[in-house]
Amino acid sequence: MKKTVIFAIFLSFFFFGCLETTKLVSSGTFENEDSDPQKDDQDEVSDDPDDEETDSDRPERDDDRERPSNDDSGEGEEDGWNGEEDDPDERPDSDRPERDEDRPLQDEDSPVNDDDTTADSDGDGVIDSEDGCPADPAKTEPGVCGCGVADEGDLDGDGILDCVDNCKNDKNEDQNDLDGDGIGDACDDDIDGDGVKNIEDNCVMIYNPKEGNIFSQKQPDLDGDGIGDACDDDIDGDNIPNGEDNCPNDANADQTDLDGDGVGDACDVCPDDAAKSIDAGVCGCGVPETDTDGDGVLDCKDNCINVFNGSQLDSDGDGIGDACDEHPFEKDTPEPTTDPSDPSDPTDPSDPSE
Repeated sequence: MKKTVIFAIFLSFFFFGCLETTKLVSSGTFENEDSDPQKDDQDEVSDDPDDEETDSDRPERDDDRERPSNDDSGEGEEDGWNGEEDDPDERPDSDRPERDEDRPLQDEDSPVNDDDTTADSDGDGVIDSEDGCPADPAKTEPGVCGCGVADEGDLDGDGILDCVDNCKNDKNEDQNDLDGDGIGDACDDDIDGDGVKNIEDNCVMIYNPKEGNIFSQKQPDLDGDGIGDACDDDIDGDNIPNGEDNCPNDANADQTDLDGDGVGDACDVCPDDAAKSIDAGVCGCGVPETDTDGDGVLDCKDNCINVFNGSQLDSDGDGIGDACDEHPFEKDTPEPTTDPSDPSDPTDPSDPSE
């Protein structure tokens, strides 16, 4: 019984499906899987044969058009298409149309028209190819000021056109510019470019910036005479010109020079040693910087002055290098320096005071 009921239900669904398919086919709205819909869902099927669309009335579609043939005759290639769906950039140069990026760039300041040899861009009567300023109708050559700028105007009357004058409002025929900043000395408030305004600069024409920390900056002026050291011919103020002063940075009007080495005692670190003046060296004032044995160690520091011993090895630590020590591993006992016969010598066994 149960099997009979299930079979009846199955037959009902089967006949119902066939009935619906028949209705779709008869109404003309059925769509094939591999083709376009035969009729739009919103269109109604007309029974009038006059309303049926004919091939002549139907608009031509892209897939109905004939593509140019690709035969050997070359027909169909007039527009540069070779009948294949290739990248247009792969076409021969002769077939490919010119693109903007293929065209040569033109200089905006000199818009010479290469395609038209008779072009006159600025309308001055001179063709671009012969015009030195093709975009400036007032000039055919750059002149002093260049294209687009009139060669006229001299506000200060110094004979230098304003377009090239480094001081337009101040006469300066020489156009001097000490610091090379493009502003002529005649109108530059910091002529030497050291960051100090001329009105405050103690060396207006010589570069000498302020020194020191941010809390105390000033231009060097050793003698405090208001003239910076960079331009002062007597820096220490001792009335001896720098070129003649044996201590140009230390006031020493007497110019005393005890050792005669040309460096005044006021600034000589070894005033009694002519061989040393600025630096006492390794050995100090009065001691020559010699190396008798040539081992690279100066005699004043060498534990074997006459024997080459760059290592300065001293095994027993007696101050005598192994290279010249008779007993390098035994500290030598110094010989007594007292007279054994001296009654006051405590080492004399015959001393009656014992």
